[in-house]
Amino acid sequence: MSAALRPAGLRLRDVGVTPAFIATLILLTAASQLAFLAFLLVMKHISDGVLDTGNAATAIGFALLFGLLTILSGWYGHLRGAMLGAIAERLGLTLRAEALQAAVRNAVRTDTAQGAAMLREIARVQSLFASRAAVLFLELIGAVIAILLMFGLDTGLGLIGLGGAVLVAALGLLMHRITRGSLQASASAMAETATELSGQLSHPDLVRGLGLVPATLARWQHRYGAALAAEEATHRRAQALHGIEALAAELIQMGAFLYVALLLFEGSATAGMLIIVYFLTSNALQPFSHLMKSWEGWAGGVAAWQRLRAVMRQEAAPAVLPRDPSAPAGLLLDGLRFHPPGRPAPIIGGIHLHLPPGTVCTVQGPNGVGKSTLLRLTLGLLEPGAGRVLLDGQDSHRCDREEFGGRIGYLPQDVQLLEMDVFANIGRGPGAAPEAVVAAARAAGAHAMIGHLPLGYQTPAGQTAGLSAGQRRLVGLARALFGEPALLVLDEPEVGLDGAARGAMRAAVERTCARGGVVLVVTHEPQTWADVADTRLILGPGGAWEVQRLRPEAAMQETGFAAAH
Repeated sequence: MSAALRPAGLRLRDVGVTPAFIATLILLTAASQLAFLAFLLVMKHISDGVLDTGNAATAIGFALLFGLLTILSGWYGHLRGAMLGAIAERLGLTLRAEALQAAVRNAVRTDTAQGAAMLREIARVQSLFASRAAVLFLELIGAVIAILLMFGLDTGLGLIGLGGAVLVAALGLLMHRITRGSLQASASAMAETATELSGQLSHPDLVRGLGLVPATLARWQHRYGAALAAEEATHRRAQALHGIEALAAELIQMGAFLYVALLLFEGSATAGMLIIVYFLTSNALQPFSHLMKSWEGWAGGVAAWQRLRAVMRQEAAPAVLPRDPSAPAGLLLDGLRFHPPGRPAPIIGGIHLHLPPGTVCTVQGPNGVGKSTLLRLTLGLLEPGAGRVLLDGQDSHRCDREEFGGRIGYLPQDVQLLEMDVFANIGRGPGAAPEAVVAAARAAGAHAMIGHLPLGYQTPAGQTAGLSAGQRRLVGLARALFGEPALLVLDEPEVGLDGAARGAMRAAVERTCARGGVVLVVTHEPQTWADVADTRLILGPGGAWEVQRLRPEAAMQETGFAAAH
């Protein structure tokens, strides 16, 4: 299985659910059911003939056959369960590998909560294949065989079995239709309530410091109580329908038993037939009954699978394009345009910009004009509506992300450090070369700061590790500089840094340019970079843009205001 998601998304055949696999499951199910029904026929024959004759040898022979059929039925069922269990495990591993990547892409592109919710869907899908729910549809084969055998014994008995199966199935469909909407609504309300509380408690110092805990809990408790009440009402309704179904199944079994008893009194049935009618009716009704009782779990698992497939298809890694040999070296924004659906005007309006190696470009503009969107497009995290972004000829969106990621450095406004130590964060993983990690820390001006930490480079650096905002930013800058990237993207890097740290950052930018890298800086303080920048990109509302060349040798201006308007 490739580490990258295929554009078509995950299919069941990718984890081994092939036509041959399904055919094998059906054959094992049929064999198991036939062995059990053959056991019932043996019981009938013993009751109707062997006991009357008193032939001990025949009785012993039938007893051995009885045991063999029981063993075969159990063995076939065990093989079927083992096959489904193996598929569930393989599916879970594959989903965890692929859906995790899709969740991260989804979180980057749209909504963090929605991306994280995908991961919870994996357990539901895996449990669907590992639980009895997956077997229920296979056991419908046994129900069909039982009904056919009931018809073979007596037409009236077969009609009772067929009518009972239809009735139980209809009750199951009715329960699904009645509870489907309320189940979805209550589940959505519970998820929204949990997300709201999580968001409100994401800043515990603020909530506690301002005395907002009672108000927060009061609002959450009210919404949680309403969501819980809706969920309980739905389950009560489902339990009532389950009770109706159980009563209907018992009445059908009783009716079949009384019908055969009547035939027995009339002389058209045997005592053996009376013995096995209960088992046959049970076999005909139980799969439909169990399917009804587990319909909620089955429907939830199928819905989770459909949601996972939809997101994985949407968030699939795009096909990798080869480098364009005709593209110039450095960073090229080639007609870059981004216009989200529903917006009256584009955010990014067809930018043409070439930044050769050794160039520093500042990105400026008021809030809300698309500076962060431009960075995401440049890094390849968003797909352009038109145009492309090339780094040394490689499309930043249609690339091998692992290889391309090693060639870029990125310092976002809100630095997120992994739940690892400082060393692993800077080295983008625990296997980095120590000399490269130290070199990146020195380039960022973070080496001395790290030396004063309790455990140095082995100091934990996660969300709750206790590093200050400035320390986290220096570690993030060192991570961005790790490996001497060809493209360094800094999003308002001055925020939270003192004069010495700002000086170290400017020095890091100058060294990146000196070795031929390209630096893109989003800033609200252009004067900080005035003596370093070669180019200025100014964004305006409605996708407007303007490029200003700041060096005398490249004083020409390129503007997109006219095209944007």
